Amino acid sequence: MLQKDILHQDMFLIGPPGPARRRLALQFGEIMNREVEYVAISQDTTESDLKQRREILGGVAIFADQAPVRAAVHGRILILDGLEKAERNVLPTLNNLLENREMSLDDGRFLMKSSSYDALISKGYSEEELSTQNLLRVDPAFCIIALGVPVPPYPGRTLDPPLRSRFQARQILPPTPGAQLEQCS
Repeated sequence: MLQKDILHQDMFLIGPPGPARRRLALQFGEIMNREVEYVAISQDTTESDLKQRREILGGVAIFADQAPVRAAVHGRILILDGLEKAERNVLPTLNNLLENREMSLDDGRFLMKSSSYDALISKGYSEEELSTQNLLRVDPAFCIIALGVPVPPYPGRTLDPPLRSRFQARQILPPTPGAQLEQCS
């Protein structure tokens, strides 16, 4: 996982149902001393759950950034749990964030890959100018760890090839009873 983080590659931890994958992802964040944003994906997850949601604050409707946007802007680890449960219309949103580190937001802002943003800065644009154009820089430390179960034999949807190719997968098996007993002694 450390190698993938150093190479700025997103990870997909796959294994049977249980807490082992999630625990490993959270421990990785703790060891790396990095903040984590967590999204549990279900069949009811919508695009607004991954981008922005309209909320009423003090009688005014505002757009509130959701976990993937906060993670991208602040360089956090984003854990997407249950990727196999995502509806097909949600996957393109994830694919663009994985592949290009870009996402257009409902409030008119645009998440831009750090190298593209930095290229604009080097061409003479100021951060204030880019901010007035609603461009947000995606932090280069932003990392995605997706968690899922193999489909089949477990229920869910297989990942489409474009999304599947964005991840480096690793099978995570739960510890054997003997290994658990050894840890307790």
